[in-house]
Amino acid sequence: MRPESRCKLVSWLIPVHRHFNLGFESLCLTVSILDRFLSCTPVAIDCFQLVGVTSLLIACKQVETRPPRVKQLLALCCNNFSREQLCNLECIILLKLQFQLSAPTINFFLQHFSLQQLTDEEPSELDLCEASKSLALAKGIAELSLADYAFNAYPPSLMAACCLALAKRMLRQESSTSRQDSGYPDGELQECMTKIDLLVSLNKNSLQRLLPSDLPEVAMEVDN
Repeated sequence: MRPESRCKLVSWLIPVHRHFNLGFESLCLTVSILDRFLSCTPVAIDCFQLVGVTSLLIACKQVETRPPRVKQLLALCCNNFSREQLCNLECIILLKLQFQLSAPTINFFLQHFSLQQLTDEEPSELDLCEASKSLALAKGIAELSLADYAFNAYPPSLMAACCLALAKRMLRQESSTSRQDSGYPDGELQECMTKIDLLVSLNKNSLQRLLPSDLPEVAMEVDN
């Protein structure tokens, strides 16, 4: 799959996952399953959408208590595919990935680094509030990066550390140690951070649409 085609597919999957009120982990795992399958299996261009919704279904079965129904997913594809096609593809993906579906995602490391910053045994209400805001903004930045194939070159832990550091900077919170805690060399951290910074600068409006209702105004204030 070409980067442009992947970008269109993931950009379509993002509002789909929001339509079903799914967690961010479901989206991250969907993209992970999608990329791993496409890296080992050639797919016809007219089947990309089917691969996308099937990857979403598989991911949701792993992490959601109420995954979308097959009928709902097929309806979003304008019923261009049958239930049998989706179920057959599900089996193919499972076999190709050897049923190794779980993977450390950006969301996992975002949660990890965010908790790591709450060093006090009993963090204050302000600390918890700031951690919640920076985590929400970092998730929005990470979600924005999922559709860009260029960021596949970076491990999820590195992406998470840089997204969280940028979120804290945008919110004018105290400097985070998450990038250093990630264990990556400074040069690698700075390279990734620079590209994420550019991504956010070029897609501010898109980022705002990905954020919770109480965060866009905060993010805008730091730019003024």
